[in-house]
Amino acid sequence: MQQTHTSILLCSVFVLMILIGCASHDVTSTKDYNQFAIKAAQAGLWNEAIFRWKQVVSIDPDNAAAHNNLGVGYEAMGKIAEAKSAYQRATELEPNSKYYRINYRRCRLHIRRSGTDNDEISSEPMQVPEDD
Repeated sequence: MQQTHTSILLCSVFVLMILIGCASHDVTSTKDYNQFAIKAAQAGLWNEAIFRWKQVVSIDPDNAAAHNNLGVGYEAMGKIAEAKSAYQRATELEPNSKYYRINYRRCRLHIRRSGTDNDEISSEPMQVPEDD
């Protein structure tokens, strides 16, 4: 009987430790996803970078840096309408960020000049922050 109580207690402690680890993992995982996405983007693996930034946004919808970076990824893939939307959200979340406003403005100008959301992107270099 004593052994059963000890087993239940140990099992309960183990489950509690797992739950605490999962609860605190969200912040760490967003940083990890963002770092992985930045490395993928720097290697030209835009689909992977976009996938990771979407994960960050799903965990932390108010992460302006992730929205901006997602915009960069979409723009690199030629998905200009999606890029504009992501940049817009980044500027809504952090309206004082000059960096986000510049990306959003440049994307809107591109759309205006091209007359369509499906044209190839301009050759202007896009900036992915090293670490946000």
